[in-house]
Amino acid sequence: MIASADSVFRRRSSSPADFGSRLAALGREHPVVFDEFMAAPLVLRHGDVSAALRDTATFSTRLYGVGPMSAAMIALDGAEHHRQRRIHNRFFSAVASARYARIVAPIAERTFGALAAKSEADLVEDAGARYPMEVFLTLLGVPNELGDQGLQWVRTIVNWLGSPMSEELAGPGEQAFAELGAYTRRLVERERENPGDNLLGEVVRAYLSEDAYSPETVTVAVVGLLLGGFETTIQMLSATTASLLLNPESLGRVRADAGLIDAAIDEAFRWANPSAGLYRLVRRDTRIAGTDLAAGSMVYLCVAAAHFDERTYPDAERFDLDRRGGHLGFGFGPHYCVGAPLARIEVRAALTALLAACPDVRLDPDSPPSFYYGARGFVQHGTDALPVLLRP
Repeated sequence: MIASADSVFRRRSSSPADFGSRLAALGREHPVVFDEFMAAPLVLRHGDVSAALRDTATFSTRLYGVGPMSAAMIALDGAEHHRQRRIHNRFFSAVASARYARIVAPIAERTFGALAAKSEADLVEDAGARYPMEVFLTLLGVPNELGDQGLQWVRTIVNWLGSPMSEELAGPGEQAFAELGAYTRRLVERERENPGDNLLGEVVRAYLSEDAYSPETVTVAVVGLLLGGFETTIQMLSATTASLLLNPESLGRVRADAGLIDAAIDEAFRWANPSAGLYRLVRRDTRIAGTDLAAGSMVYLCVAAAHFDERTYPDAERFDLDRRGGHLGFGFGPHYCVGAPLARIEVRAALTALLAACPDVRLDPDSPPSFYYGARGFVQHGTDALPVLLRP
């Protein structure tokens, strides 16, 4: 057992890669080990993590179905999950995604282009934190009027869902969900009367086409999209930017060839690990790597450790734009993130705009970033700040 004080999940580092590297080193000795701080056994090897993510009959997401989120797609398995995923796929189709990209690009250009007037900035606070919220509300076709209140709702709910066993987080989480849900329901009911050419209209039409529309169901779906895409996008963007700034040779290649941005996003998701891992509920007695897990217990599938498993990623410590083999940052199997195309669109547009507006961007040597689990108060791995210099 790992005592809480010794947990890798409580350490900070100036390199985002240290988190996954340390966990993988632990996994080479103990493929499954109980972590007191995470209150669950950690599954640390790539083969075991990916197999468990595929096996939803044994390792269930039902634990995320707390309170009003019981009908959310993340909390469903089997036939109902398949039905919900079919509906969600409609509003993330190739045609819909191309339309979203045309909307996102000018927001990114305006947000990150504004940095060109500065000599230094914090890429998280000055641009990255509010960018996903503006994108999402614009895609929904509603005014960007939530401001800090919307950010606070999302943060409170994500913390609650990320640690569903925490009684301390349940009350504030339920209250925030009720308030955000009430706001979202008003938008849904208004859109039902005349679905527009926007993401909210796509969601409403998709549920109507499957004869699955109700204000409650669509409200949960829209809130779920917001929760799934907001902080993930912030940490994904800061992880990719930091990874490139910490690896100047790769940054130079991306500057010379924008076609490498997608490769940079994928490798940063592996190397910097904005998605640390996922809790699962064990539905039946099972065994992983010689460790018995009892039905009804919790287990943590450690994506960060899997991403540094040398058997899957040779020379895992190196940030490599030419690496093949994918990553588990968006999940794997039936619960692969349905919003991954939109997240990619947002990060791709932001990086393109940043490098165009600020070609001399580099880390501030006097204010190195600090990466840790729980950054910005969320249950993800990242940084609170990314100070950069923008002038030669």
